[in-house]
Amino acid sequence: MKQRLLVRFIQYYHLTKFKVDIIVALTAVFGYVIGARQIGWVQVILIFSGGLLVTATAHIINQLIETEYDAKMQRTAHRPLVTGAIGYLEAVALAVLLSLSGLLLLYWVQPYAAFISFISLVMYAFIYTPLKQIHRIAIWIGAIPGALPVLIGYVTATGKIDLFAILLFGFQVLWQLPHFWAIAWLWHDEYQKGGYDLLPVKGGKTPLNAFLIFASAVLLFPVLYTFYHFQFVGKEIFMLMMVVTLIFVISGYRLFKFRNEKIAKELMLASIIYLPVIQILLIIQYTN
Repeated sequence: MKQRLLVRFIQYYHLTKFKVDIIVALTAVFGYVIGARQIGWVQVILIFSGGLLVTATAHIINQLIETEYDAKMQRTAHRPLVTGAIGYLEAVALAVLLSLSGLLLLYWVQPYAAFISFISLVMYAFIYTPLKQIHRIAIWIGAIPGALPVLIGYVTATGKIDLFAILLFGFQVLWQLPHFWAIAWLWHDEYQKGGYDLLPVKGGKTPLNAFLIFASAVLLFPVLYTFYHFQFVGKEIFMLMMVVTLIFVISGYRLFKFRNEKIAKELMLASIIYLPVIQILLIIQYTN
């Protein structure tokens, strides 16, 4: 019995992409911490839990829609809907249960947060996911729901969307471009098997696509400068942000120069490290 439950848990773990769910939920918590004058731990728990459940829902719907394409790619052929370990109706029922639970938790803490979360869910599951099969602009569209969690947390704390919230959102959108394009480069051949072409322009692993990925990382400089220009961060924190961004951009330049999977993986990992470092620097600014 225990072994069966463990196997089921692992299957749900893969169905919901639990590791990614945690990162997204923590981004919402970051938005809350930045916006809150006084942190309420009950609110933190509700934001994290609600964000976790809604994000899990988005990933379930994503796999429900993409089961046919996942079966064609080695990296996704093991997913529980592809193998039949979890049935279609069971996944649908789980998505309904998790979405309602997550949205209710967020509504309890802040109705606006629940509304933004619902918009994020719809955009990711029903616009971004099917659009991936049609046009590479899907990456740009997907960056919007990917950046909304920070607004969810911030709105929960402040009850409004102000200039600082817009800058946080804009930074999160731009960060996703080199992050996801590095993944698209790394898994380009696999994505082709599934019918996806997600690099910036047609042609595959070309010098132009490598340059555009590098250029998308460079765009983070002016976005972060606006935080300093509008006096949302002090000089010391701004300089640290610039140094960290420079290190990240160098990873993007290395992809442009060498154009291979090893460097693409380095850029992807660098992006995963880069985001929380910038978030920690902003938290330091706003908790001192």
